[in-house]
Amino acid sequence: MNRIIYLAVCVLLAGCASGKIKQLQAKSDRCELNSGELRKKIHDGADQTTALQSQIKDFEGQVADLDGKLTAQQERITSLSKSNQDLRSAIAAHTGELSGKVAEVVKEKDDIARSLDTIKKEKIAADRAKANLKSMRDRLAAELSTAQARLDELTAAASAEKADHEKILAARNLRQAKAHEDMGSLADAVLKEIQDEQAKIEQDGESIALTLREPLLFKPQQAKLTEGGVALLDRLGRALQALSPRAVRVEGHSDNSTIKWELFGSFTSHWDLSAARATTVARYLHEHAGLDPRHLTASGFGEFHPIKGNDTPEGRSANQRVVLVVAPAGTTP
Repeated sequence: MNRIIYLAVCVLLAGCASGKIKQLQAKSDRCELNSGELRKKIHDGADQTTALQSQIKDFEGQVADLDGKLTAQQERITSLSKSNQDLRSAIAAHTGELSGKVAEVVKEKDDIARSLDTIKKEKIAADRAKANLKSMRDRLAAELSTAQARLDELTAAASAEKADHEKILAARNLRQAKAHEDMGSLADAVLKEIQDEQAKIEQDGESIALTLREPLLFKPQQAKLTEGGVALLDRLGRALQALSPRAVRVEGHSDNSTIKWELFGSFTSHWDLSAARATTVARYLHEHAGLDPRHLTASGFGEFHPIKGNDTPEGRSANQRVVLVVAPAGTTP
């Protein structure tokens, strides 16, 4: 019985052990598989470790280089610190001197700033003045241009006027020369009277003035021609007729003596007497010498245009006269 139980127990244990073995075998297989994977991972880890060790060596080399550079930088810092300390000492030694110089520089800077401010103000004023001058220059340039144009116009007008004036002057000179020639012809007609100082002939530009004393033409205070007066006017008429067309103004002049009253033919004033004598001469030159009456005028001036004083016989005699003013035709003699 015990043996059966023992066998049964053994069989049961064998069965249990067989199952357990299978489980263990499965676990073993799994462990083997995991072991392969682990071995692969270990192999890969070994490779990574080798690579990391190589990198670590590189890093150690770089660290060594950095340590060398750091040492050099530290020495440089030490040197610079010493130099800085020396510089501080030098600065401290020259602080007083530098302070004075700084004060001088500051003062100079302030002076320069003030000068610069003054210069800026002067520049602003100069710019303003320059602008004003430019405006003035432009205005003056415009005025100058206008004035130049006006000057050109005036110059052209002056040139034309000068040319006209020269023409007029030349024509006047010719007329004056002709008047001088005509005066010579009239002087020849009364040469004896001129020599006796009873007549006088003068030229004034283009005009000729022939003065005849009273006794050559009239009796005192009368307006009727004497025989000598008629002969004289005949000679003058022929001389005037031979000239180019001339305008003749006959002027009667008198003194201021008292006019004597006569029953027949007396005059009430010297004005009437002088006008009558001038008219008598003008009519005779027209009626007997053939002068154009359109070129003849007669004027009486009485005693109001004396050439000498009336306080002497000589003066009164000089004032009693007839004047023939001869001028170019078409003018007022």
